[in-house]
This record gives sequence, structure tokens and C-alpha cells, in this order.
Amino acid sequence: MKKQVLVLLALATLVVLAACSSMLPTATKAGHPSLSEQDMLIACSDCHREVTPTVYSEWYDSTHGIGNVKCYQCHGTYENLQVTPDMVQSCGSCHTDKLGEHTGKQTCWECHDVHSFLIN
Repeated sequence: MKKQVLVLLALATLVVLAACSSMLPTATKAGHPSLSEQDMLIACSDCHREVTPTVYSEWYDSTHGIGNVKCYQCHGTYENLQVTPDMVQSCGSCHTDKLGEHTGKQTCWECHDVHSFLIN
């Protein structure tokens, strides 16, 4: 169950980051707008709750949101942000059983809706 929660959070965070990068003009780390050192200490969800409320709500109500899986667990921190997490290192750290079934065949988000993490 924990592994599923992390994969779902990873997918939600991808959507949130993609939406933010298209809405904000100045981009730096992996398409994210520049942040002050103080802003970098704020949880991603605190900002994305305001900037992308629909995506935030979909993540919040998902298995990852309910399981309190945080954005950085799949996407890293601002300093090493990955818009698209590495499936082996990010998803695989919790979903080793599922990753072994699908590695090289497809990505998680090809079957799971990136907003709600339901199976398409």
C-alpha cells in the first residue's frame, strides 16, 4: 500500500509541476519558477494549493495524498528537482513488486491517470 501511495504522489506532482511551469513566466530548476531561499523551505503543496488548486485537490484525495506522501519523496527538493521522476529510483523505492513487472515496457503514468491515479 505504501508503494502505491508513493507512485501516485509522483504522478500527481508531475502534473502540478507541469501546470505551474506553464503558468509562471520565470523558470529555473527543471521548469520551476525561481524561489528565494526562504520559499524553498515551504512545502510544495502549500504553494500548489493556491497555484494549481484542481491538481492539488486530485493529489490530496488520492492514495498518495491520503498516505501523506510528499512531493519531494518522488521529485526531489528544489535543488535537485525532477519533473519526471526516475521510475527505478523514485517509484521503485516503494513499488519494487510492480516495477519488476513493468520495467522497460511502459511508464506508470501510461496506465494510471496522472491526476487522480486511477487506472485508465
